[in-house]
Amino acid sequence: MKIYNNININNIYDMYKSASSKAVDAKKTNNIDKVEISSNASKINKNFAEYEQIREKKVQDIKEKVDSGTYYVKSDEVAESILKGAFLDKKI
Repeated sequence: MKIYNNININNIYDMYKSASSKAVDAKKTNNIDKVEISSNASKINKNFAEYEQIREKKVQDIKEKVDSGTYYVKSDEVAESILKGAFLDKKI
């Protein structure tokens, strides 16, 4: 196949190229990213912050008891926790 009139083909190609770039630009301006945080997520964040404060207080209390030598753990509770951990490991 021979093309005798290259000028028309170049004009068509230029028109196609400019039209496709305009379409891409239009798509870029219409898409705006948006993030919304639900009220449930806000509640979770608030509860997590409260949990961290409570946890920190408990850890501090245990540290003080260990340092003073008054920290006592019931052996039955330790054994029960070990058995629960072993039982959970078997399930996993």
